[in-house]
Formats: sequence, C-alpha cells, structure tokens
Amino acid sequence: MIFAFHDWALVYLILITGACLQGFIGFGLGLFSAPILFLIAPQLVPVPMILNGLVVTLALLLVNRGHINKQLAPFSILGGSVGVFLATAVITVIDVAQYQILFGLSIVCAVVLSVAGFTPQVSSISSAIAGSLSGFMGTLTSAGGAPMGLLYQTAHQQQIKANLSIFFVYINALSILTLSLAGVVSKQDLWLFVYSVPAVIAGYLLSLFLRRFLNINVIRPLILFIALCSGLLCIFA
Repeated sequence: MIFAFHDWALVYLILITGACLQGFIGFGLGLFSAPILFLIAPQLVPVPMILNGLVVTLALLLVNRGHINKQLAPFSILGGSVGVFLATAVITVIDVAQYQILFGLSIVCAVVLSVAGFTPQVSSISSAIAGSLSGFMGTLTSAGGAPMGLLYQTAHQQQIKANLSIFFVYINALSILTLSLAGVVSKQDLWLFVYSVPAVIAGYLLSLFLRRFLNINVIRPLILFIALCSGLLCIFA
C-alpha cells in the first residue's frame, strides 16, 4: 500500500469525520479534510479528494434531488465550468511550492467567505459568479463549497444540500476530466481514491445516524477554525 497502516488510520479518521460533516450540514469533506490531508498526505489532494467529493455529493444529490433550484442551477454550472478550466490551466503552470501557497490562500478565502456577514441575493448573475469561484477553488483544492454555500446560506438545509450537490457532482466530474486531459491525473491518484473511498462512504452513513444528536451551531465554527489554521499553515510552513 502507498501509506503505512498507521498513516491510513489517521487518513481514514479525517475522511470519516469530513464525510460525516458533509452529510450532516452539506459541506465539510473538502473544507475540513482537504487542508489537513494536504499537510500530512499531500498525495491525496486534489485528485483523490475530488473523486471522494464526487461520491458523497452524488449520495446527497440522490437524497435531496427534489429541492434543486432548476431555474438557477444552469447558471451556477456555467460559471463553475469557467472556474474549472481556469484552475486546470493554473495547476499545469505552477510548481509545488507555488501550489502550496495558492492552496492555503484558497482555503483561507473559503473560510472568510463562509463567515462573511453579507447575504447575496440569489439570482442568475450571483449564481454564475459563485459557481465560477467554487469551480476554481474546488478544482484547485477540492474545497470549493464556500462561495456556493454563502449564496444559499439562508435556504433550507435540504435546499443547501441539493443545490450544492448537483453543482459539485457536475463540477467534480468536469474537474477530473479536464485534469486528466491536462495530464495531471495519475494511476497513483486512482489507487489512492480506491483506498480512501470506503472511509468517505462510512462517514456519510455515520452522518445518517448522528444527525439527530449533533448541534450545527457548534460544528460549523469548529470546521471553519480548523480549516483556517490548516490554510495558514500551508501558506507559512
């Protein structure tokens, strides 16, 4: 195996926690798990984590598909496509050190957007802008939920899950396609996904059991604090 057993135990713990949070509140796998994994197992970012995100968002979409905003979803997907292509171009021209700094900056920006005090109006224009930002950040870091989450922050929890899920099912699939065409996806990435996806599935299933016991008002700030610390470490380490 690519990692030692004790390394995989830690990776599984992080992925199970992130997937559980994603299933509970609609985000967490990328924003919580990706920056931590980048520090301890950077091979998992971004491609294996994008594939893991595709699995959990597909599960969320199947459960919450009845709450999709069918009028605005095409605009967010169009904007997201632009973000994906731009991020793929950036990844192919920067080196590892530059990527680490850009990764950290993207995570910090995601946290700032998540705690921003303003509430944008949900429209075709705002959907396209949020989609482009999420597509760029999601392809670059596998943690692109903040802009779209900010857009739907006042919506019902099922609407948040539905609209973020349909967006990221498309964006994650497009990211993998464009990264593959750019030569970024390797055989090791696919094996790392195969090894790690059971933890994501287990975390999502765990969320179905734990959602009645967890307090979203406590969990959300904790996710953002951990992500902020990880992002800052990526920038300055």
